[in-house]
Amino acid sequence: MRADEAPGPCPSPGHGLSTAAAAALLAAADHVEQASSGASPRETATRLALHAEDLAHSPVARDQLLSRALELAAGDLAEGRRPLAHWPLFFAEEMTPSPEAREDVRAWVLAGADPMLADGEAVAEAVEARAVRELGDAFETARGLTRRLRVEAWLQLALWDDPRIPANAETRFLMRAGGRRLMARVGD
Repeated sequence: MRADEAPGPCPSPGHGLSTAAAAALLAAADHVEQASSGASPRETATRLALHAEDLAHSPVARDQLLSRALELAAGDLAEGRRPLAHWPLFFAEEMTPSPEAREDVRAWVLAGADPMLADGEAVAEAVEARAVRELGDAFETARGLTRRLRVEAWLQLALWDDPRIPANAETRFLMRAGGRRLMARVGD
């Protein structure tokens, strides 16, 4: 991994990739519950797979994690297993992709990169708007937004070249551009 691509450690201990993946699993469990209401396991698996496919096109890192979790849940249901039964393996630290695998993804993404997508402003705005919504009231937003945006920027840059997410090359390039834009916003 090139030095300019390595996001380094998460800027807020306890809020890294494992925490974001755990949040995605919790959200996926809610989606499983909603999708299974009055539906057969096969119908539920189809609903989850379609939702995962939609999210795979999102340049927001947390959507990529949710997409992967929904994909796993759909696969579990399709195989007759309880959904997300193997959640501890989801983005486990010991399953981190090799530097070579990440380099292959970077080469694939950057080879076909469209310079028109390099701005990343729309992605940064979407991530910031979500953070503001999730932080809630104005006091919490004022107090925690910069720290939250640092974490979100870090997630964007930690995942854009991760082969475990389902994103295509264009989406990954947007993730990278959005992460860089967020870093610039918070002064890193």
